[in-house]
Amino acid sequence: MATPGCVSEITEMECGRSEIDELIKEPSVDDYMGVVKRSPSPPEACRNQLLPDWWAQQPSAGLPLVTGYAAYDAHHSAFSQMVISFYYGGKLVGQTTTSCPEGCRLSLGQPGLPGAKLYGPEGLELVRFPPADAIPSERQRQVTRKLFGHLERGVLLHSSRQGVLVKRLCQGRVFCSGNAVLCKDRPNKLERDEVVKVFDTSQFFRDLQQFYNNQSRLPDGRVVLCFGEEFPDMSPLRSKLILVQIEQLYVRQLVEEAGKTCGASSMVPPPEDPQPDQVFRMFPDICASHQRPFFRENQQITV
Repeated sequence: MATPGCVSEITEMECGRSEIDELIKEPSVDDYMGVVKRSPSPPEACRNQLLPDWWAQQPSAGLPLVTGYAAYDAHHSAFSQMVISFYYGGKLVGQTTTSCPEGCRLSLGQPGLPGAKLYGPEGLELVRFPPADAIPSERQRQVTRKLFGHLERGVLLHSSRQGVLVKRLCQGRVFCSGNAVLCKDRPNKLERDEVVKVFDTSQFFRDLQQFYNNQSRLPDGRVVLCFGEEFPDMSPLRSKLILVQIEQLYVRQLVEEAGKTCGASSMVPPPEDPQPDQVFRMFPDICASHQRPFFRENQQITV
């Protein structure tokens, strides 16, 4: 695994172990600036407002309160639950629903390892990336596993009635889309150790009300994280090595119901606790129309 805190670039797939180790060492200033130039931070006008670190110094029991965040309402427990779907090369390879109100850590790490506090509070639910074994293309498996080496620390996710927060900890670059992202027509890179709101639940409700009033399209309730590659861009989703889709459980239910009623009612129903045994399905596979994965033979991964 890559040493946390390093910045590196992998340009060739046919690297031996020693070559890979050399690549993940701390680069010179010139090399580092070259990486930054190829993957610049968003312009100031496009950067989301930074938030207090929700995960900093949190006790392990219960749901603590932090200045700037509203109290957790047990009645809206479905807002804290997230449906997380993993896509490798455009194919769904795993899906899970979180249950911990404090949030989760999305990573390859094992719980209880030395230095685990670097990964966030101990009380967070651990959601692991599925292994790359199911990827049919050997070449794609190789480069995906190489990318895994830069995702050890992963990202932290927290979902509430206010929306979805994300904090990137990993060495590898992470790009995102969501209704709270300011610039939706260009790649949005998450900076390391910054807490960013990527989904605004209140904005979703406003957009959903407009949909019921026949004033807009059905709003998108998803957040998408893309690891190692710029996103969103002109490349098809099936060309992305690792995409992770995140949905609030209750928002997922609302979109499913909206799709059924198609504007039959002008009122958005108030939040209610969903039945725990309900399984919600609102979106088809993002790449269901593509029967075989698309993978560029000259694929390059930068971190």
